[in-house]
Amino acid sequence: MKKIKLLIIGAIGGITSGLTGIGGGTVMVPLLTSITKMQQHRAHANSLVIVIFGATAALILYIERGDIEWNTAIILGLGGIIGGQVGAKIMHGTPDNRLKIIFSIFLIIVGFKLLLGN
Repeated sequence: MKKIKLLIIGAIGGITSGLTGIGGGTVMVPLLTSITKMQQHRAHANSLVIVIFGATAALILYIERGDIEWNTAIILGLGGIIGGQVGAKIMHGTPDNRLKIIFSIFLIIVGFKLLLGN
């Protein structure tokens, strides 16, 4: 049963990521912590690993469509590598409850920005 729940959570995250471009973690982290009772740190880590699979699937489609601006993507990718390392180090030093609050605030801010169109 747990494998089925994880498969559904992954599918929801993949659909969300592919549809919105904001990353499946915005959906997967809350689902992993609430449905599977996974610790916040583990939910974040697993969500980041899952990005590899979803991004690879989307990359194939975007290459076929010619939608990628490679110079931009490479520069963003380099920034993402640096930012991902810094973020992971900060996350490991942050208590679970505080991490959950930070993540919640982030989601609220992103939600308001999307609603306001800014």
